Amino acid sequence: MKLFSTFLLTCSILMAGIFDFNTMSSEFKQTITNEENSKIIYKGNFYATSKAKALWVYKNPIHKKIYFSQNQVIIVEPELEQAIITNLQNTPNITEILKSAKNVDNNTYKTTYDDTKYIIHVKNGKIQRISYNDKLENKVTIELFNQTINTFLDDSLFKAVIPNDFDIITQ
Repeated sequence: MKLFSTFLLTCSILMAGIFDFNTMSSEFKQTITNEENSKIIYKGNFYATSKAKALWVYKNPIHKKIYFSQNQVIIVEPELEQAIITNLQNTPNITEILKSAKNVDNNTYKTTYDDTKYIIHVKNGKIQRISYNDKLENKVTIELFNQTINTFLDDSLFKAVIPNDFDIITQ
C-alpha cells in the first residue's frame, strides 16, 4: 500500500499543472532508503496525459502495472495474480495543493502536503527528480530519464487489462 500511495502522489504531481504538457513518457527509477540506510530500487516506464491518466510499468525488481485516472487506481500484479482497484473519491485534491508549489530557484520547486515536504527538480522544463521523506521516515527519490513530451500516446495504453483468472481486490 505504501508503494501505491507513493505513486499516487507522484502521478498527481506530474499532472498537477506545474509544467504544461499534453502527454509525457519517461523511464523512471525510484529509490526508497529506510532509516538503517537499506535501499530498494524500482525501475520501469511512466506514461501520462494532461487528462489525468497515467500508467506506471514496473520492470525491476518486480513486474506490475499501476493505472491512474481521475477517479480510480488499478494495480495489476502478475506475480500475485491479482488486481487491486481503489476509488479516489476520498483522496484530497492534490492538484489544488500543488498549485501553491513555490519556485525556489531556476531548477527547484517545493510544496507541502499532509506535513510532507516535496522537492521537485527540473531541467529544461522537464521533471528530473522528485524527493521527499514519507510517513515512515523513508527517503524517497524518483528520477525520470529519457522523457518525451507531447508525443502521441494511444488512449488504449491507459486501459487496465486484468486477466480473467486474477483475484480482484476492491478497496
